Amino acid sequence: MQTGALRSVARKVRDEVAPLQGLIGFRAYRRLQARPRYCEGSVMFRGRRLRYSDAEGFAHSLVEIYRQQVYLFDDRTGSPHIIDAGANIGLSVLYFKDRFPRASVVAYEPDEEIFDMLADNVGQLPDVTLHRAAAWIADTELTFYRERSLAGSVAADFDGRGDKVKVPAVRLRDEITKRRVTFLKIDIEGAENEVLFDIADVLDNVERLFFEYHSVAGDRQRLGQLLNLVTERGFRFVINGTHGPGLPFVESARFGFDLQCNVFCYRNLPN
Repeated sequence: MQTGALRSVARKVRDEVAPLQGLIGFRAYRRLQARPRYCEGSVMFRGRRLRYSDAEGFAHSLVEIYRQQVYLFDDRTGSPHIIDAGANIGLSVLYFKDRFPRASVVAYEPDEEIFDMLADNVGQLPDVTLHRAAAWIADTELTFYRERSLAGSVAADFDGRGDKVKVPAVRLRDEITKRRVTFLKIDIEGAENEVLFDIADVLDNVERLFFEYHSVAGDRQRLGQLLNLVTERGFRFVINGTHGPGLPFVESARFGFDLQCNVFCYRNLPN
């Protein structure tokens, strides 16, 4: 192979690996790349072996949570109370506990198989409480579409491949009212459109709120209402990480939803 071609290959490998540099080793990254979609596996990360349900989803979450640090916040006490609705395999919980070893975390994950991975990955950490249930507006049972990666949902079968199962659901509002919440993370694949309205009048008990917004193609969009809701509860907000059709006038929505974005809600807290 000529020098120019070698350089091109080296540059391609470097660009692919760069987002995960310092997170997992090169060989581990290559093994992740070689795994088929929705195939369970494990990888060494930060001195512990983590189970994952889907290599592509795991790599995406690893970059988003540990490289981009979308859940980064400061807390003067060093022992924040965190609610994680939609914990998946537990990378977010692990991040919170790495940053704040004395944090208390309450986490929800309705998919039974993914919950088993969550329990194996972070269930042994101190002050971590795990609920195999969907965060919802009532204590009930819901139909859940199992996608086996990051998009399992009670709201919609986003990519058309989800298996329908019944899962327990618990009212998130009840947990929020128990004590002051330093950080509330809601990433529940469309169910935020119901849950946020149910918890609106107890959001005064929350210092910081992160939610991932989804609008299901064909359903009423509620982002404007949700932004009004958090504003009325005293938050300012920032929106980023927007995903949707690049040319929405001529392109159809992918995977069943036509808008996804991260909404960061914060108060002007004292220094």
